[in-house]
Amino acid sequence: MIIRKNIIKSFLKKEFKQVFRDTRMILLTFITPLVLILLNGYAISTDVYKVRMAILDQDKTRQSRALIDKFTSSGYFVPHAYIGSAKGASRLLDTGEVEVFLEIEKGFSKGIASDKISMVQIIVDGTDSSRAAVIVSYVNEIASNYSMEFLKNRIRTLAMSKEIKVVKIKSSVDLKERFLYNPELISTNFFLPGILCLLVSSLSLTMTSMSIVKEKEMGTIDQVMVSPVSIMELIIGKTLPFVILGYIILFMVTAVGMLWFHVPFKGNVFFLMCASLAFIFSATGMGLYISAISKTQQQAILSTFMFYLPSVIFSGFAFPIYAMPQFIQYITYINPMRYFVTISRAVFLKGVGIEVLWMEFLLMTLLGVLFFYISARKFSKGFE
Repeated sequence: MIIRKNIIKSFLKKEFKQVFRDTRMILLTFITPLVLILLNGYAISTDVYKVRMAILDQDKTRQSRALIDKFTSSGYFVPHAYIGSAKGASRLLDTGEVEVFLEIEKGFSKGIASDKISMVQIIVDGTDSSRAAVIVSYVNEIASNYSMEFLKNRIRTLAMSKEIKVVKIKSSVDLKERFLYNPELISTNFFLPGILCLLVSSLSLTMTSMSIVKEKEMGTIDQVMVSPVSIMELIIGKTLPFVILGYIILFMVTAVGMLWFHVPFKGNVFFLMCASLAFIFSATGMGLYISAISKTQQQAILSTFMFYLPSVIFSGFAFPIYAMPQFIQYITYINPMRYFVTISRAVFLKGVGIEVLWMEFLLMTLLGVLFFYISARKFSKGFE
């Protein structure tokens, strides 16, 4: 089948004219992605700091104040309220004013002085389980540091009083932590490459499906079909403009992520562009399929939503795939977004290329070709 370049150029001109002469389309295509990347960049964060804490100090000694200072000076906890009884903590936790309640029982310092176990109670709001787990890890680390410092001071005091002659404080394990790829553990660096995938998919999918369905409602698609334009030329002419727009969105969002949020980019730009082409190809292909099964724009919007939401959930963007049930993990293998999210994050943060990500790239490309082929067949049958 011969594809005439002049026909494709005519479609490109027509589609871009429709985009640029409609103010709403300009906002949807160019302004909305920038607004969304800025909002999501600030709003989506799993970093845990400035945790509001209620404090009940029943001991009121130098040792209890030192423990409280350990929490408040760490940068993770903020003293929101000093209360006089445990009943006040229940109200603060119920209303969400605080996330942590620290209670130091009376006799805390005496227990330490007599080498007995001193009890400290920590109550953490577990509504958000992942956040609560991070808070508990901070609590354990601060408590361990406090105990270790007290132990060292105790041994030094004994040594200075000559109750013991030689003091050697040694640890059998010297643990040194090192975080690769994202040393500061900034959650924005993890989420923004994934948001890039979501925006490119959403806009490519929506614009492709709505463009064709809109022409169906207006009746202009029938005029195109009676013209000397082949089905393949129509499919390419209607999808290619949105592939180009998908690339423009990709560059815009990547630039904002790197320049505004300082997300590191350590990989190969050419490889990311090739992977993006395969992903945009699959998204526009699915948009073509939605346009083939939809008769109105309302149907297209609903169909797009029903396809897009599961693809985001099963992509590993927010929830790790390995934590999903086994049968759900099998479903994710037919989701192109799963592979693009993996590729995007690896290229941005790890700097790896096709030598590591060849399997993800291959499967995503095959799915893109398959989706586009099925969509083109369905679209063609609709006009036979």
